[in-house]
Parts: sequence; C-alpha cells; structure tokens
Amino acid sequence: MEKTIRNLQTAFIIAFALIAAGLLYWQIFRADDLSARSDNPRRVIAEQRVKRGKILTADGIALAETITGADGLAVRRYPYPNLATVTGYYSVRYGTGGLEAAFDARLRGETRQTRLDALMHRPQIGQPITVTIDLPMQVAADTGLAELNATGAVVVLNARTGALAVMASRPTFDPNRLDDDWDTLSADPAAPLLNRATQGLFPLGELASRVHLVADAENLTLAAAVRQLNFDREIPFSLPTAAGAIPAELPQKAGEIAVTPLHIALMAAALADDGFAPPPVLVQAENSPRAPLRLISAEMAAALRPQFADVSALALPDVTGAEPLSWYVGIRGDMVIVAVITSPEADPNAARTVAQPLFSQFDK
Repeated sequence: MEKTIRNLQTAFIIAFALIAAGLLYWQIFRADDLSARSDNPRRVIAEQRVKRGKILTADGIALAETITGADGLAVRRYPYPNLATVTGYYSVRYGTGGLEAAFDARLRGETRQTRLDALMHRPQIGQPITVTIDLPMQVAADTGLAELNATGAVVVLNARTGALAVMASRPTFDPNRLDDDWDTLSADPAAPLLNRATQGLFPLGELASRVHLVADAENLTLAAAVRQLNFDREIPFSLPTAAGAIPAELPQKAGEIAVTPLHIALMAAALADDGFAPPPVLVQAENSPRAPLRLISAEMAAALRPQFADVSALALPDVTGAEPLSWYVGIRGDMVIVAVITSPEADPNAARTVAQPLFSQFDK
C-alpha cells in the first residue's frame, strides 16, 4: 500500500513537472509566436481597439479617421474614398496599403506606446499625419477623370519643394468597403488597387519627341538621356513606385518608352527649376534625406522649358497595344501638371481638358 502511494506521488510530481514545463515553453519561449498568430483572438481584439491617427489635409479635413463604437472597437473610415490609392486602406483581415502602410507605426501609435501601456493592455492611440494634397484641386482632377470615364492619372507637383498637390488615379476603389469587396478588387483586370500616378506605366508616344530634345540639348544618345532622367529607375517615395519600361531598340522604338506620370512630373520640375528635380513629398514635415537631383544643366533647362510649358501628345494603338493615350504636360511658375488618360477617339486634347482647369486653382 505504501509503495502504491509513493508511486502515485511520483506520478503526480512528474505530471505537474510536465505541465509546468509545457506552460513555461508556451508562455515564455513561444509567447511571441502565439501572439503573432493571425487566429489569436486576443491579438485580433487588441488590433480592433487601436485608435489610429487621422490622415489630414493642411486645412484639417480628415481623409482617414477612426470611429470607436459603443463596444469599444475601432472602425476606420475614409470620408473621401476617391483618394484611396494615396491614403490606402487599413483592414484587420487584409492589412494596410498606401499611406496607411507607409506610416503604419506612427498612425497606430507604436512610437508613443510605453512598456507600461503594453503591460496594462491599454489601447494604442496613434498620431495624425498631414498630407500635401490640395483637396479642391484633387476633387477637380478626380471629377475631370470621371466625366470622361477615363482610365489614367493626374499629378500636380511643386517644382521647388516636391510637394504633391494632386495625385489622382482612376479607376479607384472604396476603402470603406474593402473587406466586402477584396476578392472582386483583387481579381478586377482594371486593377483599381493600382496607383497609376506612381506605378502605372504609360507609353510616351509622341511625347518621346520632347525627350529627344533633352538628348540633343545635352549631347546624349536617347538611351543615355533616358537614364539621366531616371526613367529606368524606381523613384524613392512614400508610396510604391515602378521603374520605366525601356525598349532595347532606341531610338527606333522611342514611342514605346513607358514611364509613370510621376517620372514625367519630375522631368518637368527639373526644367522649371534650373535642372533640379526635387524629392517628391506627400506628407508634411516628412524629412527627406535626399537633396534635389540635377537631371539637366541650368542653361538647357531654361532653353527647353518653353517646349514643355503646354504640351499635348498622343500615343496611338500601334505603340500602346491597346487604346490610344492622351498626354498633357504643363508648367506654370513653380507648378507642374501631368495628365495621361485613355482616349478611344484618339483625341490629343483629352488629357488637356482634365488638366487645364487645375491651373485656375493656382491663383486662389
């Protein structure tokens, strides 16, 4: 009997030791893995309580904000959904995109949360960011694209500061409905999640002849001029950008050079500002470690500026492989406007009709 009791005691001791070892393993050595699992309900609930900071215009208008319901759970709202390719989206299920991704740590308050806050499981409170977007100009650009039912993009850039006043892209999506529409958006061949201002590649068509002017002025081959203008590189920026697609057969296939509207805006900015292209800026007080980049000499910039001050150009189907494209490039003072849109009727002035009304905003 005494031996049986001792054996039972030993079994209990071993069992408790195994349980303790298991708890030690899961709560200490595997704690981070458990916390990071997407199916961890505590992690999901904690994420739903994060009060993300607002994304604001300089006038204090909210482009993204968090509303807390009676249940204490936070819901992200986007009052101006047409700007979704810039503001991006926030979803517990699908993550973040756009500025929501680029400034996630700041918006969710990770830079401010103390160790005590984390230990006490206090909800994170994020900091706001203020964008350089001029909302009336942005609305005008979005309206112009919508009225033409056009696929394309519009960029308005300050040539000296690099501040982006407009970054329109169409088609776009409603980030307020992201969770409901994700599968449809992801499968849509029109790619509404794509920011065409920074990632859309559009063949230059007739606009390539103006790039020929840069090559001649700098005594370069067209291929060398394309490299000097950084068309073959991604642009360092808050949002993802795409490098241009440069055909091997230059100058014969110059019209097939395909770049983003942001590439063209920076080239035009260099012509407007003595040959220097500024680092593009989308968030105020964002410290860029990069200095303006010289793309062309000051003398040649001054000589070529009139050639880019008011330009319309077409890229026809034999170049695009699809519908014709209409380009517009305009320079007024320090401000640069670039627009590119599909134009089924091959109208060289289609992009101009979207871009030119924006000039009236400069004088306000």
